[in-house]
Amino acid sequence: MIPLTPEQRSAVEHDGNLLLTACPGSGKTRVILAKLLALADAVVGTPQFIACITYTNAAVDEIEARLRTYGGNVSADKCAISTIHAFCLEFILRPYGWLVPEVPLAFHVLTRENPIFEQIVIAVEDAFGRQATARTFDDYEGLRIDVDGAACGQGLEGGIVTPESAALYWERVRGHGCLDFAMILYYSWRVLAAHPFVGRGIASRFAWLLIDEFQDTTDIQLAIFSALQRFLHTRFFLVGDQNQSIMRFAGARPDLADQFGKDIDAQCDAALTGNFRCGPAIVETARTLIPTMPAMQSAGTASALNASVNYVHVARPLDAITDYFLPALQAAGIPLGKAAILAPWWTHLIPVARALREFDVPVFGPGARPYRRRRLVAGLAEQLGACAESVDYLGLPGVERAIFRLIGDLTGATRYDIFSYLGRRTALGLIYHARALADHHPGGVDWLRAIARDIGDHLEREEWLPAAAKPSLIDSAEEMLADMRANRVDLDNLLISDMGLFANPADALKLITLHNSKGREFEGVALICMNDGSIPHFATSTQEQYDEARRLFYVGLTRAKQVLVVASDASHHRNRPTPFIADAGL
Repeated sequence: MIPLTPEQRSAVEHDGNLLLTACPGSGKTRVILAKLLALADAVVGTPQFIACITYTNAAVDEIEARLRTYGGNVSADKCAISTIHAFCLEFILRPYGWLVPEVPLAFHVLTRENPIFEQIVIAVEDAFGRQATARTFDDYEGLRIDVDGAACGQGLEGGIVTPESAALYWERVRGHGCLDFAMILYYSWRVLAAHPFVGRGIASRFAWLLIDEFQDTTDIQLAIFSALQRFLHTRFFLVGDQNQSIMRFAGARPDLADQFGKDIDAQCDAALTGNFRCGPAIVETARTLIPTMPAMQSAGTASALNASVNYVHVARPLDAITDYFLPALQAAGIPLGKAAILAPWWTHLIPVARALREFDVPVFGPGARPYRRRRLVAGLAEQLGACAESVDYLGLPGVERAIFRLIGDLTGATRYDIFSYLGRRTALGLIYHARALADHHPGGVDWLRAIARDIGDHLEREEWLPAAAKPSLIDSAEEMLADMRANRVDLDNLLISDMGLFANPADALKLITLHNSKGREFEGVALICMNDGSIPHFATSTQEQYDEARRLFYVGLTRAKQVLVVASDASHHRNRPTPFIADAGL
C-alpha cells in the first residue's frame, strides 16, 4: 500500500475523468502509481487494460520499475506504460498502418542517430541549392505535422526549413521505408479519423488512460485522445501543471489541454499543493515568482529543511560554481552526485563542464562527454563500461534499453522482444563479455575497440542484428576515440570506468539545460547564465513567449531541495540580470 496525503488520496479515489494540477514536488508519480495499482487490480481477470502515457522513456522506465516493486507482475502486466509515440506504434500504426496508402509496409522508425537521417537531410538541402550545417539537422529533427497535414515546428518557424523542403524530406523518408516521430503521430491520427473501428477497439481495450505532463500535450496528440474519448469507453486521469508548461517549441498547447478537460467533463479544480521536495525558503522564492491559488506549501520532511537561496552576480559563470556553489554544497554536506548545474542552453554548460573536468571535478551532462553522445555505440558502451566495473547486475535494465535503442538506430526496427527472456539472456551475455574483456584489456581504448567488435558479433549470433551492421559499430568506436583526441583526452590513461561514468553518474555533478531538468530533483542546484537575453531569449517578441520563459525559470528554481544558487554574470558587456530574479524577490 502506497501512503498518500488526503489531497493525493482524493485524486486517486476519484472515479470519473480528472484533470489534476500538480505543483512541483507534489508526488505526482506516486499518485499515478497508486492510481495504476488500484485500476490494475480492478481489471485483473477481465480483457481490459490500463494505459499510461508519459513524456520520456526515462519516466516509462521509472514507473514500470516501481509498479513491479509495489504491485508485482500481475498488476504490471495489466498496464501498458509508454510514450505517446510507442503507444501509437503498438496499438495503431503497426496493426493498422496499411489503411493509409502513404505508410510504407513494414516501415522502420527513423531517428536522428540513424545515418539515413543525415543522408536524407543532405539530399533535400542539396535539391534546394543549400548546404546542410549542424543547425540544419536540428531544424529537420524538430519538424511536426498538424492535424491538417501542414508542416510546422521550430525548424519551419525560425529555421531554414520551408513547406516545400519539409514535403520533400517526408517524401524521401517514406521512400526509404521509414517514418519519423512526427509522421507516427500524424498517420495515427489519420487512421483514427478515417476508420472509427480502430478507435472503438482501442477504447474498448483500455478502461482508463492516464497521461502525465498533460500541459505539454500537442494539438495532434489531443486529436488522438479525442478520437478515443469519442467512444466513451475510456476514462481519463490527466496530470499536469500550467505553471510548468515549457515545451511550446515542441508544439505544446496548454490552452487546448485545458479545453480538452472541459470537453470530457473532467473535474478540473483538483490540485496537489504540498511540495515534498523544496525547503521553505525555496518554495517562498518560487511562490513569489508565480503565485498560485491555492498556494504551494513546503510539506513533509521538506518543510523542516534549512534551505538556502543565494543570488550572486559574477564575472564568469564558472565563478558562481567555484566560489559559491561548491562551497555551499560542502558546507551543507551534499555530495556532488546529488547536485546539478542548470542553464538555459547547452552552449552555456559546455565551457563550464570542460573547466570543471580540468579541475578534476567529475561532471555528467553536455560537454562532460569528451565525445559526441550520438555516436552509435556510445550508449551501449557506457552501460557495459559501468557493468564491467561493477560486482552486481543492477545495470542490466540499462543494458537492455541501450540494446533496444541501438537496434532501432541501426535497423529502424522496434524490437520490444529485447525485454523478453531471450533479450535478457542477450544482455547478460554482453555483460559477461564486457567483464571478460576488462580482464584482458584494462585500458579504456583497447577495451572500447574490443567491446565494439564483441557487440556486433554477439548481436549477430543472437540474431538481433545483421552482419552488415557490424562495421558501423567498429567505425563508431573509432569516431569516439577521434572525438576524444580532438578534446585533448589523455587516451593512454583512459579507464574503463571513465566510460561507465556516463551510465552510472552517481558521483558526478550533473549539468542539464533548464528544459531537460523538468521532472528532476537535486539536493543542490545552481542556475547559471540567468541573464536577460538568455532567459527570456533575446528574440522573445510576444507575451506568450515571455510568460513561458518565466515558467522555465520557475521550473529551474523548484528542482532544488536544500541549496539554491542563482547567478547572473558580466561575461558580456551587455549582460544584465534576467528580470525574473527581481520578480522572485532575490
